[in-house]
Amino acid sequence: MLKERKITAYYPKQKRRKILISVICVILALIIAFVGAAVYYAYSLLRATPRTELDSSDLGIEKVESVTSEQGDYSAFFKFKNGVNRQNGIINIALFGLDTRDMSKTSGRSDATLILTVDTVHNKVKITSVARDSYVSVDGHGKTKLTHAYSYGGHQLAVKTLNQNFGLDIQDFVSVNFSQLADIIDYIGGVKINVSEDEKEVMKGYIDELNKLGIKTEYLTETGDVLLSGGQAVAYARNRYTGTDIDRMDRQYEVLVAMAQSAKNMSAAKYDKFLKMLLSECVTSLSDEEIISIGLWAASSSPEFERLVLPNGDCNASGKTINGLWYYVYDLDKAKQVLHSFIYEN
Repeated sequence: MLKERKITAYYPKQKRRKILISVICVILALIIAFVGAAVYYAYSLLRATPRTELDSSDLGIEKVESVTSEQGDYSAFFKFKNGVNRQNGIINIALFGLDTRDMSKTSGRSDATLILTVDTVHNKVKITSVARDSYVSVDGHGKTKLTHAYSYGGHQLAVKTLNQNFGLDIQDFVSVNFSQLADIIDYIGGVKINVSEDEKEVMKGYIDELNKLGIKTEYLTETGDVLLSGGQAVAYARNRYTGTDIDRMDRQYEVLVAMAQSAKNMSAAKYDKFLKMLLSECVTSLSDEEIISIGLWAASSSPEFERLVLPNGDCNASGKTINGLWYYVYDLDKAKQVLHSFIYEN
């Protein structure tokens, strides 16, 4: 029995269109590290980042869009796997924020699933946020939530699921444990977020959970523009009960943008430890050379930043309860068209 609930079309707030260098926390350091820093220093920092390879033969890639660059030849910069991404000048990388409760591991469901697009054709960096409750096909597990793909098969299956459902060519990923961000946010002095009364109340349950995990976090006592500690920011970002899943993605994005702002305001003396902390909390399939290639291009090209959220008002989205679980059900073919138009601009 399907119970349908109409989803209001989503339009990002104007303030979120002002995207500075706030790609996402898991790649913020990869950009900062190359501004005014020597390549040798970048290599020394990147050694702190754990690496995991993907099986390129099992990523569900069917085809790659053909895009002609008017911005020049960046093939010297982008020496990516198989030469596929390099030839097109547009590189897609999966970004996963994990909701694991085990502080020693980066496993569990993907609380946030994003696609980072490095677009040398149009000189842009693009972020696509995909709702965790999207009703998609997961190889070997039938139709289920997008968030489950990571718990079923880690980064390999999570990347494959994005490729198969949205016709993408992703060959690399970056993952970070959201819970581990608390210490990093505390180190940069917290983040300023506008918190509503409803959000403040819901945060209490998440704060209780964080305290049980050993992350000392105090209840929030005020609303409006508030400076959140690391634990409070994680509790705010994980809120699933105020608004829709898209509202949750907005909260996560707000925290990441606020992190970028706080990091920009840090003293230069704190950057070294900040970068090492951030990189050590990431797991990626990208090599040092690939990361440095992105950084060199970003530093030399000053790209624009854009963001897309799926589903949006063009995808015929609705909320449905199927076998007792709530899903975002929407036209995946239409979503694919919207996504490809955003990424490839063809």
